[in-house]
Amino acid sequence: MKILSVVGTRPNFVKEALINREFKARGVEEVLVHTGQHYDYEMSRVFFQELDIPDPDYHLQVSTGLAGKQTAEMIRGIEEILLNEKPDVTLVYGDVTSTLAGALASVRLKIPVAHVEAGVRTSARYNPEEINRRTSDCLSELLLANAQDAYDELTKENHVGSKIVLTGDIMNDVLVNTVDRFKIPVQRGNYHVCTLHRAENVDDRRNLTEIVQALIRCGERVVFPVHPRTRKRLVEFGLINELEAAENVETSEPQGYLEFVRLLAGANKVITDSGGVRREAYILGKPAIIAIKITWFPCILKAGWKIVAGPNTETILHAIKSFEPPAEHPDFFGDGRAYIKIVDAIMEQFGS
Repeated sequence: MKILSVVGTRPNFVKEALINREFKARGVEEVLVHTGQHYDYEMSRVFFQELDIPDPDYHLQVSTGLAGKQTAEMIRGIEEILLNEKPDVTLVYGDVTSTLAGALASVRLKIPVAHVEAGVRTSARYNPEEINRRTSDCLSELLLANAQDAYDELTKENHVGSKIVLTGDIMNDVLVNTVDRFKIPVQRGNYHVCTLHRAENVDDRRNLTEIVQALIRCGERVVFPVHPRTRKRLVEFGLINELEAAENVETSEPQGYLEFVRLLAGANKVITDSGGVRREAYILGKPAIIAIKITWFPCILKAGWKIVAGPNTETILHAIKSFEPPAEHPDFFGDGRAYIKIVDAIMEQFGS
């Protein structure tokens, strides 16, 4: 059995780590394609090293730019690889451009697609990730849901001809494994962590200014690893000097996975617009302040462990000062064996 896996961003790399290991353990041939969507070294290569992922068999090195151009370049590159490798199935992860490109290229060649993290939904119709995920789900024969909410959404949508499997969240598997393996202490520390990268925030001068002002004015220690795209906009909008001059804010370059887990594990609260980081925060018992009006994983919101502040200075400030979660911390993301269930489902569905 031959599987072609498409990755391109930090969340993809994290999920691929354990899947790759499980494929090897079962003697499954995996061809790994890195689209190059995260082109910065710190956003890409370091994850392969820290998570023990082998070097990609193919690296497309797709250029940045308009979404349509980037998607087209990925589809063209992946299509050539598919024609050469002739896999039994293509495996895609999450909701990024690489996900959509891998799914589109495969179905055009009548190669079935398995989608890890299928079924996550929001009401943000024009959000790029929402478009990628919904389209990829429609194209996939095997829909692998990471939480009950996602499974329920897929069931309601009635994906005729597709199999839906509730596996749990592989991000949970990797995170718990990393904390245990490296004996990382998990505690509510004396600093907050901030991550920002969504286009709705960083490409909008007003939204980015509102969030930056909240970080500066809160007066509490904030550690802010700055995504390359975010740094570019901070410079362009004239915000970088004030941010870096603030005594309470510590900016840094993007961090590797292990370094970021250590940082997150010791944080008090997390301010983020990331769908992945809000899950990592929840798994580690950190209250999350969501700086975007999009509610991925409503189960965390209903449980009282995140608050949707949006890109608003006063709302974020209030949450930093007063938001606290309840004592109850339900297990939404599985038993730490999602990677095994994912490989089981793939082999059952597509194995000869």
